[in-house]
Amino acid sequence: MKKVSVVMPAYNAAQFIESSVRSILAQSYRDFDFYVVDDGSKDDTVKILEELASEDDRLTVIRKENGGVSSALNRGIEAADTKWVVIMHADDIALPNRLETQLAYAQKFPDVVVWGSFAKHINIHDEVLSLSKAGPTSETEFQKLRNAGKAVMVIHPSAMINREIFIKAGGYNSSFDGSEDLELFDRMAEYGAVQTIPEPLLLYRIHASSISMNRFFLMRKFTRYVRSRQRSRLNKERIPSFEEFLKQYAKAPIFTRLRRSLDDMSQFYYRSSGLNFGEGRKIKAAWLFGISVFLNPVYSTSRIWQQMFSRQSRNLL
Repeated sequence: MKKVSVVMPAYNAAQFIESSVRSILAQSYRDFDFYVVDDGSKDDTVKILEELASEDDRLTVIRKENGGVSSALNRGIEAADTKWVVIMHADDIALPNRLETQLAYAQKFPDVVVWGSFAKHINIHDEVLSLSKAGPTSETEFQKLRNAGKAVMVIHPSAMINREIFIKAGGYNSSFDGSEDLELFDRMAEYGAVQTIPEPLLLYRIHASSISMNRFFLMRKFTRYVRSRQRSRLNKERIPSFEEFLKQYAKAPIFTRLRRSLDDMSQFYYRSSGLNFGEGRKIKAAWLFGISVFLNPVYSTSRIWQQMFSRQSRNLL
């Protein structure tokens, strides 16, 4: 029985999917199954996938009607029959040692239920832009975040998840598409640690059509809900539904709502700045970054330092 499967959801992904799939097929660890779930694409995604599948029998293409990223991921993980499932997005590139490294960590630390990694941001031309270091890198850091009522996550397309715990936790919830990873990892964290390997194993592509840009402000509400849910667990209180949370969210004092808005806008402009920088619009990127700094200087300056100028970032880029 194989140790690991790879699952990739795909929707109208023809622009990047061949390089993404080939990066998995070229892994140094070769004994895996690979399921790509086409979520009702209308472009050449399926044609490209079928050609790739004819070259390598590890690749299986699953076709379904469009239902969103969570339903596609659930379908792929249902098809997998391995202890570990690696999540991969159709526009990113896995570095050659990704599977080998993650499986080695999983063997060394068997109580961890989700493994992520650092990632290098790339643009549509595969040029490296910056470093992303999301997620706790030790169980101590994980417990500290959980006990503080904070959301614990790893970069979604860098994740390798324990399939048994995934099923126990209930799988992906399509109501949270766009933040489906954060919401799932929060539930899986009730069964074990969620950790990040402190080295880049993924090239994470940023571009204008990504879900994270198109649904940014809704995702911020999802994030705050997950944090609220964890605080309720810690306080042994009833966990509110998302709808109940939204009602209370809207009733917050005006200064709380203003602070939230400033934080959200700062993060949005920071992301927009990074996108424009990656696509070569450096003057617009600088202007957008300036707006982000004006709205929340602590967030913007610390973020750019971590991603581009810190010693660790410079060493890993």
